Amino acid sequence: MTAPFLVLGLGNELFTDEGVGVVAARAFAARQIPEVDVVDGGTLGIALLPTVVDREAVLVFDAVVADDATPGEVVVLADGEVRQGRRALYSAHQLGIAEVLAAADLAGAPVPRVAAVGMVPYSLDTGYGISPEASARVEAMVDRGVEIVERWRREVTVDA
Repeated sequence: MTAPFLVLGLGNELFTDEGVGVVAARAFAARQIPEVDVVDGGTLGIALLPTVVDREAVLVFDAVVADDATPGEVVVLADGEVRQGRRALYSAHQLGIAEVLAAADLAGAPVPRVAAVGMVPYSLDTGYGISPEASARVEAMVDRGVEIVERWRREVTVDA
């Protein structure tokens, strides 16, 4: 059975900090929050469509490009920012999460709540594993993600 909430880790672990979203999703999974599926979406792009449909909410972890932010800064993107791609989630993925969400809308299965927690990468060099500096910031990403999911869980309970 599909959980109402999805946490989706995106990124390519072969480009150091570009894989921070996948690492953050694994750390989130260790928290074992009820009613949440955690998926390593890697660089799957549009192939994630079946994974996001029929969800109350989707939280994305990924590296994020932000002109006004410094490496290691944790950035939270609200629903509209994720859907419209105003502040780009860094992506070596062929199609980003905004396109997956748009496809879900077109398929008649819109996701009511969306947010992203990203980190500005320290390094995008070729090499497996995130940098020690990024690794030290993963728990800050996860803490923000937990706050968002817990808020959604309260909202959905109230709405039900």
